[in-house]
Amino acid sequence: MDREEALKKLLHYCNYQDRCEKEIVTKLNSFELEESDKRFVLEFLREEGFVNDERYCRSYVKSKLNLKKWGVNKIKLSLIAKGVGKEIIDAVLSEIDRDSYKEELVNLLRNKKIEESDPYKRRAKLIRYAMSKGYSYSEIIEAIDLGIEN
Repeated sequence: MDREEALKKLLHYCNYQDRCEKEIVTKLNSFELEESDKRFVLEFLREEGFVNDERYCRSYVKSKLNLKKWGVNKIKLSLIAKGVGKEIIDAVLSEIDRDSYKEELVNLLRNKKIEESDPYKRRAKLIRYAMSKGYSYSEIIEAIDLGIEN
């Protein structure tokens, strides 16, 4: 594979959806290219705005909050695993509207169907469920205390 073919494939890969730099590097490493060509392609994608970890992070956070109803902890760990810098992650997560975030957690817990008559077991199941979604224990308890278990 030559430099132009690799660039064409990666342009298509980036146009399909936002990608973080680590995903691009992984894809580049799967191609049989010289290191100088890999550096050229990566630099081109950066300069032309096809690879931007901050934009990727914003898009990722927005989709995981709104569509998957993930909490900050799960989003943060996932972004770290994707190789996004901690400074970028912290900056983007600090922009989350805390009131709507809490409201989403309350709605998530209210809509969770749990067939349990024992209120302690029901509460424990709600806590485990919300923690698996990436919410902190203190956020969950606060949401439950707002009257979720009614």
